[in-house]
Amino acid sequence: MKRVFIVGINGKMGKVLTDVAPEYGYSVSGGYDAQPAADVFSDADKVNVEFDAIIDFSRPEALPAVVALAKKHKTPVVIATTGYTDAQLKQIDELSESVPVFRSANMSLGVAAAKAAAKTAQAILGDAFDIEIVEKHHNQKADSPSGTALLLADALCAKDKQVFGRNGKRNAGEVGIVSVRGGGVVGEHEIGFYGSDETVTVSHSARSRRLFAAGAYKAADYLLGKKSRLYDMDDLVAALVGKR
Repeated sequence: MKRVFIVGINGKMGKVLTDVAPEYGYSVSGGYDAQPAADVFSDADKVNVEFDAIIDFSRPEALPAVVALAKKHKTPVVIATTGYTDAQLKQIDELSESVPVFRSANMSLGVAAAKAAAKTAQAILGDAFDIEIVEKHHNQKADSPSGTALLLADALCAKDKQVFGRNGKRNAGEVGIVSVRGGGVVGEHEIGFYGSDETVTVSHSARSRRLFAAGAYKAADYLLGKKSRLYDMDDLVAALVGKR
């Protein structure tokens, strides 16, 4: 059985990753978190367990530990954390020169399909349709807009055309992003294409965190044996459909 080390193991996703690991052929050899316990470390230098891959569902401030663990143990790492600064993204790029790194703002294959559908809709509908993204998450989510909303927006327009919230009328070519935080919503994303006479909507609704765990373990499997570079969901999707 393959062994995984989970960064953020005491968090909501960490617990789900632990629970479902055997379903994907993995055992959890340990984890990293602010609160240490048996096989849970709060100091990356003291990690003394063996593992085949690292999965990180934590917070940006844990990145130094992720980098240290991946380099020290020479293992691939799946990074599903969002909210990184440009400087931290550069650190991830540099890490991918030493070990295989898979980074995605959303580990759902359904979101990957929604992104592809949105890009197709944009190509067909053209500039006559305004595009707006609405994302909804639970009231404890730290970053806003969500990493997934930004991932979708990046697929549809340049960053300088992305508007977070809206105050006043829109300008041509913009993609607006609206964030909603409430209750226990796992994650909902809707991309609306608004024309003069019709509206087209592409949406994705996460009903359980298990789907993100499934994607993370698929990503970990994909990285095993790969050369050192940065991979993303497009690489995994291409592999799953037999194109790469």
